[in-house]
Amino acid sequence: MPFDPTYPAATWAELADLSAPRWIAHRGGRFMAPENTIEAFRMAAELGIDAIEIDVYLLQDGGLIVSHDSTATRTSNLTGPTGGLTTPAVLRGRVDAGNWFCDSWPNDLHIPLFVDVLAELGGLVPLVVHCNNAGSGAAAVAAVQRHERADSVLIMAWNETELAAARAAGIPTILLDEDGTLNGQTYAGLLAAGTEYIGLNPALTPVASIEAAAAAGLKVIVYTVNRRSDYAALPLDAVWAVISDDPWHAKATEPMRTRDIFSAQTYFHGMLGIVDGKEDRGFFQAPAWFGLDTSGTRHADNLGYLGVMQGYLGPLPSAFTIDFDFVLDVADSTGASLQLTLTTGDVEYDDDVTTGGARAAGYNILVRSNGSVDIFKTCGGTTAATKLGGTTGATLVPGTVYHLRVQVTAGQITATRTTVSNPASVTVTDSSYRGDMYPHLGVRDVKARWSNLAVS
Repeated sequence: MPFDPTYPAATWAELADLSAPRWIAHRGGRFMAPENTIEAFRMAAELGIDAIEIDVYLLQDGGLIVSHDSTATRTSNLTGPTGGLTTPAVLRGRVDAGNWFCDSWPNDLHIPLFVDVLAELGGLVPLVVHCNNAGSGAAAVAAVQRHERADSVLIMAWNETELAAARAAGIPTILLDEDGTLNGQTYAGLLAAGTEYIGLNPALTPVASIEAAAAAGLKVIVYTVNRRSDYAALPLDAVWAVISDDPWHAKATEPMRTRDIFSAQTYFHGMLGIVDGKEDRGFFQAPAWFGLDTSGTRHADNLGYLGVMQGYLGPLPSAFTIDFDFVLDVADSTGASLQLTLTTGDVEYDDDVTTGGARAAGYNILVRSNGSVDIFKTCGGTTAATKLGGTTGATLVPGTVYHLRVQVTAGQITATRTTVSNPASVTVTDSSYRGDMYPHLGVRDVKARWSNLAVS
């Protein structure tokens, strides 16, 4: 039976009646569930998303697979060009989500065909169908017409050739144009050709170009906006809709929780990693542990650093306490550490600035394998961090559960290991950053786990 929750909009006409900006789950919400799977689409619909974006490729026998990459390797147990597959090959394949998305997910999810998505969600929630290879646009339109879902679909592509069939059928279309240059086209020309929507990347498109496209009469859909700070920087009066990998986090303004939900054994809203982590956002261990691993040679290209923001806890108030249990399972050296980083805003924090990362402004509390606890202040960009203070403590025993408490007041920060016979505690005086702060968990040259993470 098709999944059948209550949707805020079922057709594009109903979507247009919603207040701007509308929110579209990119690949079904790929930071929350394995991208382009029925499971991701069900999740997005259950959580009340306005619309869902999916990717399709035309197969050798005329079928349509739902998949993002030009090759099948990254997200499935199949190999070779995606468009070189056949429908039977797709049916025998599986999405091996436990290998690339999250270790707690199974490796035998079905690879959806486009007809599966239309049967499951068509007519219940609007779909943005990204047509990726030659002929996929016409094939998608034919499938939509067979299922009588033309009123609930928007066809998207990088070129007008793949939009032609949709335009002829009266189905709305969106042309992707990453930086707003239009490749020699004009806004008036796009509108005259029948394209109502334009997709722009705000990281590459100037605000003036976004505003100009909207002023010309195009409905601007921006992609891919995953952080609240990036959303806040948009010219919202000019934005018709926002595509996001985690729209539930990006559109929120208040903390979603005051403690972790690691017992769910999968990612929660706002658990965003770093670019150099190549989408490594950690692992889960029953019953309620979340972990990161850069031991040995893992992430050596990022100087052994990996971090994941716990965005559901932010923004933090001006004064707060953070508690968590932690375990160091493996440490490469006495100076190797697990870290709690507090940044101003939900920005990316990367402790390796030699490869283009940014430390962001805030504080970094390090618990080293030799037992010392250090507090640093970071000023953003590639500026060196300033050590505010530190203390020594008993060497950490691998596999042992410890506890850290970090207390932030108007003028001080105190970090204390509370579960040792002689608690290691350090207090520093600094009031540079307060309010609108977000916590990140990080590691350098260790394999570590956290549990019972709570804000009070």
